[in-house]
Amino acid sequence: MKSLSLIVALFLSSVSYAQVEQEIDSFGGNEALYIKAKALNPEVENEVIQNRFTNRTNRFEVAPEFSGVFGGDAYNHTNNVGMNVHYHINPAWSVGLKYSYSFNTLTPEGKAMVAKASEEAATNPKDPKYLFPQVVYPKTETMGLVNWYPIVGKLSFGKWGVAHFDTYLTAGYGSMELSSGSTPAAMMGLGFGFWVNSNLTTRLEYRAQQYKAEYYDKTENMLTNTASVQMGWML
Repeated sequence: MKSLSLIVALFLSSVSYAQVEQEIDSFGGNEALYIKAKALNPEVENEVIQNRFTNRTNRFEVAPEFSGVFGGDAYNHTNNVGMNVHYHINPAWSVGLKYSYSFNTLTPEGKAMVAKASEEAATNPKDPKYLFPQVVYPKTETMGLVNWYPIVGKLSFGKWGVAHFDTYLTAGYGSMELSSGSTPAAMMGLGFGFWVNSNLTTRLEYRAQQYKAEYYDKTENMLTNTASVQMGWML
């Protein structure tokens, strides 16, 4: 009977250890499992990434944003500041709103064209709207958003802690206020987000955006690229 009891005990011990080790090897192990596994087999070293993802279901995220725009009017360069509000339906999907305010400066080419036009105006006055190059620049932007988070994970920095991350796809539709008037706008992009803790968020995002710009004598189909940084707070 003692031999049978010993065999049963060893079998249960091996099963218990296998279950614990399997849980530790899976995503999201915790300290209690680590301690249990260590007690069962102290000669095996196991490293566990602590702290599961924060629960984002039915939560709002408020994220101020700074972005730089590449492309668009050849004579203009745009930077934006704005605000994003995301409602997380569940960990995989969120919807939201974006508002941006634009700051514009002439590119070197634009400055050269304005200087040339000024010289020509002094010697040969013409209709001013054709003498000076027309620069169509964005003023504001309002857009509805849909985000999908297909890949999530964790980064362990040892004693310094754990950072949660995800990659996501984003799409949006809304309107832009240009110097020449209002126009519909659509965008698609991808992003990389860090979740430092249960409230603090950081996003790096790239977007391709399309809209139409009205000039004196033509309509241009604009395709711009935007790189942005967002720092947010989960409510």
